[in-house]
Amino acid sequence: MLWRIILVIIGFILLVKGADFLVSAATSVAKKFGLSEMLIGLTIVAIGTSLPEIFITITSSIEGHSDLIIGNAIGSCICNFLLVMGISTLVRPVKFDKRIVKRHIPIGIITMCLLLFLGNTQKLGEAQTITRGQGIILLLFTLAYIIYTIYEEKKIKNEKIDEEIIKDVEAREKNSIITIIIYMILGIIGLKFGSDFVVDNSIIIAKNFGLSEKFIGMTIIAVGTALPEIITGIIAAKRDETDLLLGNITGSNILNLCLLIGLGAVINPLIFSTDFNASIIFLIVITIALLLIATINKKSELDKKRGILLIVMYIVYIFSII
Repeated sequence: MLWRIILVIIGFILLVKGADFLVSAATSVAKKFGLSEMLIGLTIVAIGTSLPEIFITITSSIEGHSDLIIGNAIGSCICNFLLVMGISTLVRPVKFDKRIVKRHIPIGIITMCLLLFLGNTQKLGEAQTITRGQGIILLLFTLAYIIYTIYEEKKIKNEKIDEEIIKDVEAREKNSIITIIIYMILGIIGLKFGSDFVVDNSIIIAKNFGLSEKFIGMTIIAVGTALPEIITGIIAAKRDETDLLLGNITGSNILNLCLLIGLGAVINPLIFSTDFNASIIFLIVITIALLLIATINKKSELDKKRGILLIVMYIVYIFSII
């Protein structure tokens, strides 16, 4: 049993380092093209830090572990908004960008409502199911979101071009193409083996302790795969790059719910437990609360006190699941 736990820890380390290498490579490419931190956070870094979840989803879907996939996706979103955001505020107050508040957080709420709807409309036998067709809908939503984000970035650049910022971003990028490719290869290798170690050994541990896959997915794996977001959040807060932080969290949550569950359902239709409804509603409430804080608060920021409250809420949430 101890060996299984060690393998899970090794798996998480490989996932974090793999995501780190891949994010570094992707960010390097983005900087070479002079893309903004907001766009990098919403798309490239969001996808990069979601790669552990993506690889775990593929592995779990092939093996038919629906609860693990959906639990991981929802649990990661809750972890992002409460734990990652909360920890980041301990370093520096998190300021809400207008674009995030007006457009991307509302899109996140629409995503949650869409998942809630799809998860309760189709049945396979006696069980609620997210079918392959619904999985395709979620993947198309993901694609539409990425296209919209890129379009939004181009529109803003056309309205207000700041050559100095673009040149500064390009100047900061020192990695060569060969280095970037090596980072990408190492990242993919780390993510592949890391996801295998985490999924296979977590299932065995869960069965030995009598724990459900749903519980493992929403807690241990959710926190473990959120480590890239936590690390990214702390680094971004230290550098006062809150655009990157908020973009990463918001983008990751949308991708977690649409890309992960959509991908899993396309590979193998997912059984949707009605117990997940309460967690999705809780996630919607958290998101709306953050939206209200951003709009009502004059400074439009999340300070340390509110951050500590988010962390406490996450601890209570974990105990409520237990």
